Amino acid sequence: MILVAGATGSLGSEIVRRLRAKGEAVRGLVRATSAPEKVAGLSEMGVEVAVGDLKDPASLADACRGVRTVISTVSMIGTAQPGDSFADTDTAGTISLIDSAQAAGVQHFVFISLDTDRFPHSPLTDGKRAVQDHLRASGIGYTILQAPPFMEIWLGPMLFGDATSGQAKLYGSGNGRVPYIATADVAEVAVRALSSPLAHNATITFGGPEAITQREAVRAFEKAFGKTLTATEVPEDALKAQWQAAENPFEKTFAGLMLGLAQLDADPAPLPGEMAFEMMTVRDFAKGLAARASSH
Repeated sequence: MILVAGATGSLGSEIVRRLRAKGEAVRGLVRATSAPEKVAGLSEMGVEVAVGDLKDPASLADACRGVRTVISTVSMIGTAQPGDSFADTDTAGTISLIDSAQAAGVQHFVFISLDTDRFPHSPLTDGKRAVQDHLRASGIGYTILQAPPFMEIWLGPMLFGDATSGQAKLYGSGNGRVPYIATADVAEVAVRALSSPLAHNATITFGGPEAITQREAVRAFEKAFGKTLTATEVPEDALKAQWQAAENPFEKTFAGLMLGLAQLDADPAPLPGEMAFEMMTVRDFAKGLAARASSH
């Protein structure tokens, strides 16, 4: 049995779909407040639904019972509910899940993280580091997957722009290379980590298929949508000042992530050995968005 924490999220649900396609027995950890249609979707795929909360250790003990592998995709950054915080949910909650997994005899724990060394200090990155350290010391076989910026987030309508309206946003100069990755490809990496010896007790930092600049991403969207985009640059100094001044944990985290993207300039780290596969490019991602937009 494989337990997927965050099973109704965009990444978690994609991992579940791939596991079920391989015939794996999957249990999905969901909250009592999770969207009913998403929970129903899990059940339709043949997933055993476990209702629990990272802030409720008793529910985690039940969820981990009889499980050999845990995959945690939990992050409240885009799904926060009343009572959530980076300290209580992302950090202490995930550590509690690790402890419950250890007590239940779980053999392998896969933690989806990010390359914390490439992003400034924030409640999110501090929490990820704490969870990574706790997992390494837990005695459970572990895999820590440090994923690069997701296309769906950093090239989506909230943070990048809406190509249909002709607007785009650049963080910093927009000239640093970013190894963007699609959510589906992160899910594939997580699934491959379950069977690869190269992932055993390993921290794997990886990138997408290529590193392109934010300005090159704008040009890819322009080509896909057949229109010129107006790119507005948010100066790095302004992002740094916002990050330094932020006191609210959410504001500190978002400012840190935006500043980190502005400062990022890196080639994509390759996946080891048999874990490698062909990934979606930003150009194909933009083409897909354009095709869906034209069909509406």
